[in-house]
Amino acid sequence: MSFLKGVICFLLLVLNTLFWCIFLLSLAVIKLIIPFETSKRIFTRLIIFIGECWIFCNGLWIKVFHNPKWKVEGFEKLDKKNWYLSVANHQSWADIFILQSITNRKIPMLKFFMKDVLIWVPVIGLAWWALDMPFLKRYSEEKIKRNPELRGKDISSMKKSFTRFSRYPVSIFIFAEGTRFTKEKQDLQSSPFGNLLLPKPGGIGLTLSTMPYINKMIDFSIRYESNKRTFWAFLCGEMNEATIKVNLIDIPQKLLGGEYSEDEVYRDDLKNWLYDIWQKKDRFLNI
Repeated sequence: MSFLKGVICFLLLVLNTLFWCIFLLSLAVIKLIIPFETSKRIFTRLIIFIGECWIFCNGLWIKVFHNPKWKVEGFEKLDKKNWYLSVANHQSWADIFILQSITNRKIPMLKFFMKDVLIWVPVIGLAWWALDMPFLKRYSEEKIKRNPELRGKDISSMKKSFTRFSRYPVSIFIFAEGTRFTKEKQDLQSSPFGNLLLPKPGGIGLTLSTMPYINKMIDFSIRYESNKRTFWAFLCGEMNEATIKVNLIDIPQKLLGGEYSEDEVYRDDLKNWLYDIWQKKDRFLNI
């Protein structure tokens, strides 16, 4: 029965995505062509509305087939009029669907950091592009040593990407651990946390450096009741019980508008601040 449920949910996800992509891509192309800023703002609102409809419809099949028992704590102080930086622990692809469902039309749409290669994923890559997800190209130190002119290009690319986010409120979202949690990765990192990998401050630091008007962070902590973490388990309804704790955190003034790439003191302050947040998150996950 769970296998059949998984197949049906997968097909509904694909069909829902294909349907709304028709509208998303059409509006995105028009927005790209038109030269007027006012018109671009109007089409941006329409694109966001289509994205919210896609998330809403995903929520419908999740509700019908899974009857999820998601307990959300701490959403009272959030609204759609503010810019936010958002972070969460990362255990499964299911995290994305939960976060989108509980935040849809309650705060500005989550803008997930994307690796630049993901834009080539069939259909969904174009959908992410249409929704203004920030695609970022990162260069390794080894590659920068071979091509010094690449140094700083990722930062300039981010600044260009984030310029459009000053037009309307957004929630920049980062999985600060950089990858999904597994016991093997935890051991490899010698992570001091019981249920978390070490947080990587780079994306957060660059966001705060390029978007100084963001002064609040939303910290999502997701705790599943099931030990299963695969996306297939989620589609089969085997991860439908979870508690999501939401903390609204004021970003310290000294971390706003700094120079993450050049200021070592700034980087240390950011690491220490993020480490404290991760300690509290880990205590919640250990309950």
